[in-house]
Amino acid sequence: MRVTVLGSGTAVPEPDRFPAGYLVEHAGRHALVDLGPGVLRRLAQAGVGAERIDTVLLTHYHTDHCADVAALLFALRGRTFAGRPPLRIVGAEGLRALVARLTEAWPWLEPRGYTLELDEIAPGSTEVIGLRVEAIAIEHTAQSLGYRLRSPDGALAAFSGDAIECDALVPLAADADLFVCDSAFPSASPGDGHMTPVQAGRTARRAGVRRLCLTHFYPECRGHDLVAEARAEFDGEVEMARDLQSFELARG
Repeated sequence: MRVTVLGSGTAVPEPDRFPAGYLVEHAGRHALVDLGPGVLRRLAQAGVGAERIDTVLLTHYHTDHCADVAALLFALRGRTFAGRPPLRIVGAEGLRALVARLTEAWPWLEPRGYTLELDEIAPGSTEVIGLRVEAIAIEHTAQSLGYRLRSPDGALAAFSGDAIECDALVPLAADADLFVCDSAFPSASPGDGHMTPVQAGRTARRAGVRRLCLTHFYPECRGHDLVAEARAEFDGEVEMARDLQSFELARG
């Protein structure tokens, strides 16, 4: 399993960080976790065409995590992509209403030449591109889900989405080879609805994570040593996410 950061930023535009999005590759297939504005461009920079996306997992419906759903649906109407396999979008309750409203505003998002599958899920298990996926309710919005993705060889990636520090994050990240965790604000000046690096580090320690990847940085994070803040609580490997950074995950 390979995870590539497509967007490590937020709704606040910054030149080096696009809003939330992550590419997951396994056995020649491709899925996205979140699809914020501009993420399709980062996907192209990563060398993956939009037509190769099999599934999109949405953690919640804030614009910086899902705005490029509309861009993806519009792109796939191109005749080049006619006859492609179905596109599956997975999210909590409200997904169908979101896509219906987008399509009402922009009728040209209606699928043409392919099938769109909208899968509203409750917390529980599903399968995506040959990976076992567990969705866990996370405290941020009423519809927020975190995702655990496990490959057949046992490699495990976990994505918090946006979150506040909560007990549900521990089973979400338990034993993860890579935990991609909201760390939106410096620990000395936390913001509502998001985590700090100290909180991310504490969660990683409690969950027995192997590698912690801090992400979703607001501009307030500039000038702060976020890795050191996380290491105050977690003595494993810590990374600050960078757009187009990749992680190879495997267990032998």
